[in-house]
Amino acid sequence: MEIIRCPACGCSVQVADALLGRRVRCFGCSRHFVATTDQPSPPYSRREASPSRRPDGGPRAAEEDELANEERRPFCPGCGRRITWGDACCPHCGEELEPEDYAQRWRRSADLLRRDYEPHRGHLIVSLGNISMIVGGLSLCMFGFGALISIPLGALAWVMANRDLERMRDGRMDPRGQSQTETGRTGGIAGIVLGLIFAAFFALIWLAK
Repeated sequence: MEIIRCPACGCSVQVADALLGRRVRCFGCSRHFVATTDQPSPPYSRREASPSRRPDGGPRAAEEDELANEERRPFCPGCGRRITWGDACCPHCGEELEPEDYAQRWRRSADLLRRDYEPHRGHLIVSLGNISMIVGGLSLCMFGFGALISIPLGALAWVMANRDLERMRDGRMDPRGQSQTETGRTGGIAGIVLGLIFAAFFALIWLAK
């Protein structure tokens, strides 16, 4: 067994000898890197060595701002050097990065730290949409009377989903419920359509008699 350090976060990882030279996953930051015994250490923070900020905001302050922006950039899991948020591969060693880029991961982490979000209603909306869609499909067996349930529920899910998605775009509601909200809206629209189709079908049959 070998103990190596993650080039991205510096966490010590115990790796079997058979895995040396292969890609492994760090338990600390969940990033992949090639397990070798000569892993480079994460670059030291140059901000600690920089002089104190000048109160007049002169060239020294601008230099410290530039260093602070560089410190917020992620590390390459392959070579441990700084990369930018939008890089698809490392410009230093050519390491291919994860399909989900670091910018999206960082934004999601920032969203999880927000405490002023309104709680999303994704569970309620997707339940209303599913019930509307199921009852709308069963209207065929209910002689079209299922539309009396599927259409109101579908309309309610549709209106609630549109309102919540707008608040998510404005940054006022927890965006983690966006997928459920969109799914519920789709189910509500499907329930409305199915209810209208079967209700109209049986209405035409009744009028043709």
